[in-house]
Amino acid sequence: MMLKLYPDRPAQALLRVLADSVVIFWTAVWAYLGWLIYQTVMSLEAIADAIKNTGLTFDQWIAAFRKAVPGGIPILTKFLQDMADLLKQYSGDPLVTTGQNIHDAIFRTAVILALLVALPPILLVLVPYGGWRWRDMRETGAAIAFVRIAAMTGRADAARAVLAYRAVSSLSFRQLMSASPDPIGDLAEHNYERLATAMMKRAGIDPKRLPPPDLPELPPHRER
Repeated sequence: MMLKLYPDRPAQALLRVLADSVVIFWTAVWAYLGWLIYQTVMSLEAIADAIKNTGLTFDQWIAAFRKAVPGGIPILTKFLQDMADLLKQYSGDPLVTTGQNIHDAIFRTAVILALLVALPPILLVLVPYGGWRWRDMRETGAAIAFVRIAAMTGRADAARAVLAYRAVSSLSFRQLMSASPDPIGDLAEHNYERLATAMMKRAGIDPKRLPPPDLPELPPHRER
């Protein structure tokens, strides 16, 4: 399968370049907006980090308190250590866990909101346009392959005949009459050049890709 990104003809190639640029710009704008939303929501991480850091600070204080507990008094030592464990269980550790949970929730929310904002408009344009561009590149590539094979095998005149009949069957009446004032007469007289040229231009192919048609032999000149 042969693909051709842009047609031979400058006007058609320019239109596709402009369309590609518009689609790329559209995609970039919405992707950037999604990124901004992600960054805005992720800025709330400061709240989660503050809660988590508060819990870590409590844990550090409790650890310092535990180290300061005298070890020579069994009942008092055990009581103070139990109090330290209780403080850590109901102050430091819950704050650290809460801060981490909030941090994870903010990240999930930021990703979901960014995707909800950016993906629908991007896919709405990119999917149909991408499908059309893929078919267009395949069709242009196939048309060029058709012309190239005909030129390489010396069957340019037969290729013109096929292109002429295809022009009659696929071009609009306005395009057909613009190509030739008498399309039916051209077919009947095997004058395929104008119709074949119109069909190649419609496909975005440079008509010069086909060798010029064979000229009819002139009758020998008789001297009087």
